[in-house]
Amino acid sequence: MIPPAVMSVIDELEAFQKDHSDSWNIPREEGMILHTVAIASGCHYLVEVGTSYGFSGLFLGSAAAENGGVLHTFDRDIRKHEHAAANFHRAGLEATIRLHTGDALAELARMDKGIDWAFIDATKNQTPDYWKLLEPRLAGRCVVTVDNTGTHRRELAPFVEMLRHRGDFTCCDVPVGNGFELAVRSA
Repeated sequence: MIPPAVMSVIDELEAFQKDHSDSWNIPREEGMILHTVAIASGCHYLVEVGTSYGFSGLFLGSAAAENGGVLHTFDRDIRKHEHAAANFHRAGLEATIRLHTGDALAELARMDKGIDWAFIDATKNQTPDYWKLLEPRLAGRCVVTVDNTGTHRRELAPFVEMLRHRGDFTCCDVPVGNGFELAVRSA
């Protein structure tokens, strides 16, 4: 269950999105699925590429907190990161979420191995580049989620097909919200 303090900030960010054209939140129902799967998977070392104002980070950070883990989240926009940091603080997740400001490609190159959850929701044409840096850092057992497979189907199709044909991930399209690819590696 998501704590009331976190739900309160989620509610605020949904209202905030209505007046801010640069606020590209995932839909709430998508966030609830991500949160639930992250908890069920027991993920401890979560990475999110694309923080924005922190909406999806609230769902993932809450799961990380429940699992005794940490969420690392990346965005290049310092203004959005400052806003996200304030949101995470008000939600009581500041000890669980590590914000990284700057070029996600440069920041991801510094991450340790053992990532057991990766959520890619940033510049769509850079998804393969994020993957190249994430892949060698993934744990043997991990979950990879790629957002916007419904809204940006054509752009993300080559990446999704590559992921589905690797042979080491069980994948499915989740047609909820913006649509997302859910890939699980169990070994």
